[in-house]
Amino acid sequence: MSVEATIRTDEQRGGEAVPRTPTLAQVTGAPTQHDAVHPWFTDAMNREELTRFGKDLIRQTLPFTVENRRLSWWHFWSTLAVVGAFAVAAATPWWWPVRLVFSVLLGFALVRMFVLYHDYMHGAILRGSRFADLFFKTFGLLLLAPPTLWKQSHDYHHGHSCQYVGAEKGRLPLLSTHTDLGTFPLISTHEYARASRWKRLRYRIARNPLMILLGSQTIFVFSICLVSLITQPKHRLWALLALAINLASVVALMNYAPDVLLFSLLIPSLVGSALGTYMFYCQHNFPGVRYPSRDEWDYMETAVFSSSYMRTGSIMAWFTANIGYHHVHHANSGIPFYRLPEAMEAIPALRTPTVTSLHPRDIYRCLKLKLWDPEQRRLVSFREFHQQATR
Repeated sequence: MSVEATIRTDEQRGGEAVPRTPTLAQVTGAPTQHDAVHPWFTDAMNREELTRFGKDLIRQTLPFTVENRRLSWWHFWSTLAVVGAFAVAAATPWWWPVRLVFSVLLGFALVRMFVLYHDYMHGAILRGSRFADLFFKTFGLLLLAPPTLWKQSHDYHHGHSCQYVGAEKGRLPLLSTHTDLGTFPLISTHEYARASRWKRLRYRIARNPLMILLGSQTIFVFSICLVSLITQPKHRLWALLALAINLASVVALMNYAPDVLLFSLLIPSLVGSALGTYMFYCQHNFPGVRYPSRDEWDYMETAVFSSSYMRTGSIMAWFTANIGYHHVHHANSGIPFYRLPEAMEAIPALRTPTVTSLHPRDIYRCLKLKLWDPEQRRLVSFREFHQQATR
């Protein structure tokens, strides 16, 4: 799905600025208590101005979509070498603390390879390579993210990023993520107030941090593969193949090399999926994010301002392949991961995103956000919801 296709070019906001209640943050330039509504410089734009902003920004990002083929292959082969080295070290029967260290590092390296897979599926790197196509589709199966399912959900995610869609209607109660929407479930304070106890329980489970910590089981095994066997008939073969390959691997290692199973598969899978799932979560669930309704939603506005920038050190930036530059990625998903910092530096509109990090304080601030409050136009915690309900 092209970025240009998702931008509304003809629709007008009635030719006038959409009336929006000013906040203390907009008046003073500083966020209010609970990190209330952060001002966006597009707030005063009408639909015509917003469309022009989006088109101009797309034009500015286009030079950065040009791939350096040699650099792409260098990143691919060097990443594969690191993954292989850590896998061998984790499988070698050394003292268990040493194996544990390499096991954790393998999990981090798999996150980087997954981001390369993610970029390949966007067409940002190694387009047209038959070898890359075979490798990455196999890699997707091994990591329980079959390519057709991944592309369907991730394309939808990019085309409707942070567009508020509300509660599920006529759908199975997915525990962790929408397989076709490619995001974590989110309902409003109004919907939660009307929800039954059973629905509230399901929603609380879906937004529980354990769903992120156990992402390899809750999202990849359950939501992407098992649920798809029921709800996605056209992808059923891919889901079955992914499950069969992984089940056969686990059974074989359990019988012949249980230590290798633990250090080369289970621990790296847990570590890598937990890190990757949290980064995906916090990129659109952070203080300052907004979830506009369908009639107010604009592709480029939410791409830039409802996607966070995760500031990391150089080592973690390598392991995560710059996916922390998420607002740049959403502005144009055709930019190769190694050019995201360059694009952010060069384009003024991308230089002032909402910043988060892997600091425990920032992680807590993101994880506590559970419900969309349309009146306050921000995410709130369950505790804030109950405090407001008792007033």
